[in-house]
Amino acid sequence: MTDAKTGPTGLRLRELRLVGVAGKGPYGVRFVDDHGDVRPLSVIAGPSHTGKTSTAEFVQYLLGGKEHPQHPEIVGAVRSAMLELELRGEINTIERSAVGSPSPFASVWRGPLNELSHAREQRVSTDPPSDPEGLSQLVLGAFDLDGVRLPEAPTKEESRFQLLSIRDVFRVMFLPNQRLDNMDLAFERSAPMVRQKFRQLVDVMFGVHDPQAAELQANIREASEAVTAARRAEAALEQVAREDYPMGILELERTLEEAAATVVAVGTAIESLDSMQLTTSGAISEVRIALGRAQRAASRAAVRLRDRDSLLSRLTALRAQYADDKKKLTFLREAERLFNPLDVTTCPACFSALTEPPAVADGVCSLCRSTVPPAESEEAHLTPSSPGRDLIESELRAASRRLNDLNDYWSRLDDDRARLRQELRTAEAEVERLASEVDRVVETPAPWLAERDGLTSLRAEARLRMQFADSGLRVWQRVADATERRERLETALDRLRKQRSAAKNRPDREAVIRALSDRFASILEDFEYPKLRDASIGSDLIPVVRAMPYSSASSGGLVLISLAYHLAIWELAFERGAAAPGLLVIDSPQKNLGHGVTETDPDFADTRLVENFYRHVLGWLGRDGLGAQLVVIDNSPPNLVENHVVAHYTRNPEVAPYGLITDAVD
Repeated sequence: MTDAKTGPTGLRLRELRLVGVAGKGPYGVRFVDDHGDVRPLSVIAGPSHTGKTSTAEFVQYLLGGKEHPQHPEIVGAVRSAMLELELRGEINTIERSAVGSPSPFASVWRGPLNELSHAREQRVSTDPPSDPEGLSQLVLGAFDLDGVRLPEAPTKEESRFQLLSIRDVFRVMFLPNQRLDNMDLAFERSAPMVRQKFRQLVDVMFGVHDPQAAELQANIREASEAVTAARRAEAALEQVAREDYPMGILELERTLEEAAATVVAVGTAIESLDSMQLTTSGAISEVRIALGRAQRAASRAAVRLRDRDSLLSRLTALRAQYADDKKKLTFLREAERLFNPLDVTTCPACFSALTEPPAVADGVCSLCRSTVPPAESEEAHLTPSSPGRDLIESELRAASRRLNDLNDYWSRLDDDRARLRQELRTAEAEVERLASEVDRVVETPAPWLAERDGLTSLRAEARLRMQFADSGLRVWQRVADATERRERLETALDRLRKQRSAAKNRPDREAVIRALSDRFASILEDFEYPKLRDASIGSDLIPVVRAMPYSSASSGGLVLISLAYHLAIWELAFERGAAAPGLLVIDSPQKNLGHGVTETDPDFADTRLVENFYRHVLGWLGRDGLGAQLVVIDNSPPNLVENHVVAHYTRNPEVAPYGLITDAVD
């Protein structure tokens, strides 16, 4: 389905990605092959409660749906949802928050998921879906359904109108599990407005919608006024942009890139300078620490030297005392030698007067005739022995020994004092050297501060240029947005004018209904619907099978009828190049079919019915449906479509992937 002017139309899914909360995810499903081409058929397989249906629900939510899945495993793991898709052949990405209440806004990028950093983000509203600038109309514009106004009361001339929304189109894009057998295919059991909108949607898709001529003319008038207002807004914005930023987008982008590069380069230089300063600061700290150690060492050396001086001073006094004692004892001994204290003139035995004083001659005492050793005899010869002489000699010898020991100890202490003086001089010299080093190093921050101030100023100037360029680009971007809006409005106006000129050549609705009816019957034949006859779709879009209302069919028959009904609309719209998305999502095509069917519905217990469904869609996608897209959610698809399975969940913690939320294991 292509348009000669704008290229391929429609909507194609490429990838659903769920962004996880911290430490979780991402999760998702890819609908493209290894070459990046959209798969015609994508099957999501696995047992119940693994997140298959949530995939379709997230796709609806990202296209403008009301709600996102609120299952516990999703609420605790998913922060936002992103959808990469093709709109009219151009790759876009849509993101909406999936936390709490549905987000009233969405972000849209013109680019794939993995290249969003190079794309421009556009914020659009999601509610109300009738917002002409919202997400709904943006998506509908991919298949020419944007700006379509539907009368609330078609039979009244002054009826109010509503914009067609993407949520209305969901009724032909998505076939959920519950609609397969709820006997409400044409929404004939729903509210009257829902039923009317569905019929109007089909008419609009196939170009047989016939709004009132006056309403069409009013639409043209409103669109023309909107185009005029858009042109004025565009001109005003462009004038402001040219006055404030005359250099244009290319020069602003170049300025922004150069300024950003300068900011990065200067930032790197500042970091390097700070690193060097930190190294210098570390060196200063080390020198200060070394100076502190040297000062403490000098202090300890001074204390030890002071202790030695004090001790030597006390020992000097003691030496003087010992020397004085020795002198006194020596004097006493010499006095005894000079002045004999015992002058013997009478013999102690007979008391006769001695003619000569007793003496030691030839080693023999003249008085008692005792033999005297030579040394003693010599001393005795000099000085006669007395009772206190031995005591004096003993004290003299002890005093001499103490004095000698004290002199030796004093000499050792004096040598140690000399060593301590040298240690103190060395420590004081080291303190002086380190103090000079500290004085020299602390002067270095001055040039560092000057250089850093210069770099900081340079970075500030670059940031100002960045702000200027960024502001200019935003202004020019508003001009581009205004231009894009004006072009969209002009396109819508052109389409309305074409509708007015082609009103007389509008296709016959009955012909479209007949074509839908024939395709519906043909698809049921391909399915090998049991006992098929008289299958058709009426002008009210309600199907008939076996010449009876479809609602009278069995549960299995209802499923096959629902599948054929939606496939007929999807296929015929694609083949005719209708204003349709070209995408169909089906959930649980095997419902009420195959071996699980009870004995009350044996005609639909044949698994070939499911295989026939897949054979039909594969055949059509490979022939008349080249370029269309079908997504099927199925518990256990047949081997026939094994190569088309894009995700196969297991619900088994031992076999990956467990489910859409791969780590939601009980």
